[in-house]
Amino acid sequence: MRRHRSFKLRWSRYYQYIIEGQVFYLKLKAYTNESDGMMEWELITEQTYKNAIKKGYKDNVVLIEDEIAFASARALTLIFSETYGIDEIDLRKAIIEAQESVRELRKHTKIKPGLEYRIFKRIMELKVKEIQEYKEAI
Repeated sequence: MRRHRSFKLRWSRYYQYIIEGQVFYLKLKAYTNESDGMMEWELITEQTYKNAIKKGYKDNVVLIEDEIAFASARALTLIFSETYGIDEIDLRKAIIEAQESVRELRKHTKIKPGLEYRIFKRIMELKVKEIQEYKEAI
């Protein structure tokens, strides 16, 4: 989905997402017009991130293993699309289902953050596999 030209950039935030020791740099941009607003995530380079921090932007570090249940699904979609190489819409569905499963599990049991991530990743991989098999069958 593309944004209309009436939307103007209002602010940007820069993030480091750390997953399994690998660092991904993302930029969150907020746009508004007279009646609506929207946010966009974008993968950026390490140098772009470092330049933004030098300019005074806040350093936002997200350890995915600790915060998987509440991490942005859009940001995770960008990150994992690099790994799995499948359609972002299908991957987003798998990520959302895996996050919901972890949240539901949290309601009923006390689990460690590291285990939450392993559960999330396993569920997501199963959903991705299920989606790929479905598409191959068609």
